[in-house]
Amino acid sequence: MFVKNRLLVVAVMFSVMGSAQAFDADYQKLFKGYDGCFMLYDNSSKKMVAEYNPDQRCAERIPANSTFKFPLALMAFDDGIMKKDSVYKWNGKPYELPGWSNDQTPASWEKYSVVWVSQQIAPELGLAKIKKYLAQFNYGNQDFTGDPGKNNGLTNAWLSSSLKISAKEQMSLLQRFANRSLPVSNEAMLETKKIIYAGQLYQGADYYGKTGSGWKNRNDHGENNGKMRDGWYIGMVENAGKEYLFVSNITDKTQPEASNKQMGGPIAKEISLQLLNSYFSDK
Repeated sequence: MFVKNRLLVVAVMFSVMGSAQAFDADYQKLFKGYDGCFMLYDNSSKKMVAEYNPDQRCAERIPANSTFKFPLALMAFDDGIMKKDSVYKWNGKPYELPGWSNDQTPASWEKYSVVWVSQQIAPELGLAKIKKYLAQFNYGNQDFTGDPGKNNGLTNAWLSSSLKISAKEQMSLLQRFANRSLPVSNEAMLETKKIIYAGQLYQGADYYGKTGSGWKNRNDHGENNGKMRDGWYIGMVENAGKEYLFVSNITDKTQPEASNKQMGGPIAKEISLQLLNSYFSDK
């Protein structure tokens, strides 16, 4: 509650004083221990309304991780290999992560960030189509080669591997999505938006989002044993007839304790929701 109230006070100060420095203190607190970035863009008025970008972090490319499920859904719906009533059958292999050990729908795939579904969809699309979409989306470095020497791009390129994107490039993709200017069908955009719906902020605004979790070093796949984490949260907010877009990411500055099992995506999401709830508390 203290953090929430403090953020509310600072948000009001920022609004009244018009000073970016009034917001900096809370960014510093929320991102303590991380290299990070946060951007909130008012798509209705076409202006950035909040930004935390130390050392040009928002321009730094890091692995896309599971935020790639957002453009992958656009590709799959557009190509027709995924329908709103598609079901992806679980093979019976038990997973520790919640929600993974079940048949999946497009919505549950996004909600639980189920990697094994992505690893079915990407090969079905094929490398040629994916590379074409990546070019049309102007998606980061567009490198779908995967891990060096493993020929695993279609199953691993986005997983702390070769496919990297910056926060600014994520924002550009969200802007094109919100403005319906991506080279995919309108149905693909509508269905993708439905499956990334995430809930409501404290004051009732609807928000949509996708997390992404991974490791700073390419070879750090698997269980977290004190490795440096990357985390993303990207999405949009609909409030009082206006649309806002947000992007945040974090990377550990130092190795977390091996006992710290929290993934990077949930950390970025938690930070983002604190900032979003603060910003929209009086909107």
